[in-house]
Amino acid sequence: MSFTRGDSLVADVFLNVGSLGRLRVYLLPFPALHFSSSKIQAVNPLQISMLESIDSSTRATNLNGRRARRAMMAAITACVLAVHLGGYFVTADTASLRSKLSGLGIDAVFPGDQNYEKFSNSFNRRLSYKPAAIVFPNNTNAVASAVKLGVEEKLPLSPRSGGHSYAAYGLGGTDGTLVIDLQRINSISVDGSTGEAVIGAGIRLGDIAVALNAQGGRALPHGLCPYVGLGGHAAFGGYGFTSRQWGLTLDRIVSHEVVLADGSIVTTSSTAHPDLFWALRGAGGSYGIMTAIRFRTEPAPKEATNFGIRWNMNEEDFAQTLIKFQTFCMSDVPAQLGITVNLRKSKQSGKLLFDFAGAWYGEGSAFAGAVQPFLSQMPAPTATSAKTTDWITGLSSIIGDATLSTANVDLTEEYDTFYAKSLTTPQSTPLSNSSMAAFAKVLANQGLQSSTDWFVQFELYGGKNSAVTAVGADETAFAQRSILFTIQFYARSSNKSPPYPTEGFTLLDNMVDSLVINNPSGWNYGAYANYVDERLSPSQWPNQYYKDHYERLTQIKGVYDPQNVFSNPQGITTLFNK
Repeated sequence: MSFTRGDSLVADVFLNVGSLGRLRVYLLPFPALHFSSSKIQAVNPLQISMLESIDSSTRATNLNGRRARRAMMAAITACVLAVHLGGYFVTADTASLRSKLSGLGIDAVFPGDQNYEKFSNSFNRRLSYKPAAIVFPNNTNAVASAVKLGVEEKLPLSPRSGGHSYAAYGLGGTDGTLVIDLQRINSISVDGSTGEAVIGAGIRLGDIAVALNAQGGRALPHGLCPYVGLGGHAAFGGYGFTSRQWGLTLDRIVSHEVVLADGSIVTTSSTAHPDLFWALRGAGGSYGIMTAIRFRTEPAPKEATNFGIRWNMNEEDFAQTLIKFQTFCMSDVPAQLGITVNLRKSKQSGKLLFDFAGAWYGEGSAFAGAVQPFLSQMPAPTATSAKTTDWITGLSSIIGDATLSTANVDLTEEYDTFYAKSLTTPQSTPLSNSSMAAFAKVLANQGLQSSTDWFVQFELYGGKNSAVTAVGADETAFAQRSILFTIQFYARSSNKSPPYPTEGFTLLDNMVDSLVINNPSGWNYGAYANYVDERLSPSQWPNQYYKDHYERLTQIKGVYDPQNVFSNPQGITTLFNK
């Protein structure tokens, strides 16, 4: 909410002036005062035009003598602090919160602190939010204490695992959130007899791969970026090149340790809080804070063949190649083959790049036969690579031979400035030929002219042998089971830094629209919540992310978090809170 000249505001903890009770402050903002959750969150330099005391018992409005001077001095002090501490008020409330967190032994950063900007910067620099504080609990009990305190202070809460939310929802997606950062909850242990692993929700995917491999040669299906945090990844999906063999990350979950909105700690499983267990596997950010997750792991593949095959194409050939690729994906593709097609600008004038890439987890000698049905339809490629290695070397190779471990990486320095959208396509009604022709036209015209650095990825989820689509439609809250592709559309600023060019929004909107509009009316497409799009409206995102699971999700929200303590602009709410 923004206040303008002449508006009045009552804030119970705005100024600490002893027996005065509450103060009503008339503000002349330059340019605005931002207000959220009954607390001042941020303010630019302002003038106070009048102070009025409202006694907590009599609500008398006279302000005189010593009490008036005390009130005015407190107000002036607050304004001076606002200017000198980067535009933020240090209120009695903030000081109290800092003191209480210190008493609990929980580290935190607040507006004005030396490291506040470092830890409050979003991965996507297109978006910027200012948390009330960021806390760093060391264990589940500390998370529970932080949750109780946040509720006591009437602050919205947001868990943050890796902070890679495309919409900065790890920061709450709004100003004034208490961010509970899980980066210190990053342990991992494997039971050698069962192959089950208990993993802290704040660990990064690269560290998971390294640690599981070191503890008995185990592995999980998960994404390729080593810096993504486990918590959000496993809460909404979790796709990688082994997913067609092993399912999504969330499909491997046996149980969760969760801190609920009242600060209690529960374990969820198929037999303990089964509704919550269901909801946390597909819509996990809205119900509590997962601190530890137990997974069924798999023996790591003995070898991995990473491949990349590239063509430069004109618009017409590009559209025809997409059609051939979709036909191949609907055939008898082995489960050991993980595929993505990457589309982007070519360095050749007027051309588009078509990269057929992925990993094969069968015997290296069998790789050529697995991809031959597609390659036999294609002209000679511009470039080809295929390399067979061990599992861990293969994962590193996919990301340009970078290290998987984050031990010596300052993860706060990882950033981009971008907008992204997604589309999930139903296997029963695949993309029409006309839609792919229209899509190719957008890429070959608007795409080649755009100043943004964009790419589109077709990720193969389905096909006849996929473990992703083998899971029952209602077995988890993840609603995108009967799909062939998840398509990611991504456009960044040319230098990865702000400002973001507005043409990027139009470009991606037109890419998606070209596919949707040119398929049959009622085409049952969706979107992937881990590629969250904050520009989807309240009439769009519930169905696109959650389909017919949404109503059940709101009912479970009403049981476990009826006051919407865990919230973001696209979080599940109860029917009452909508």
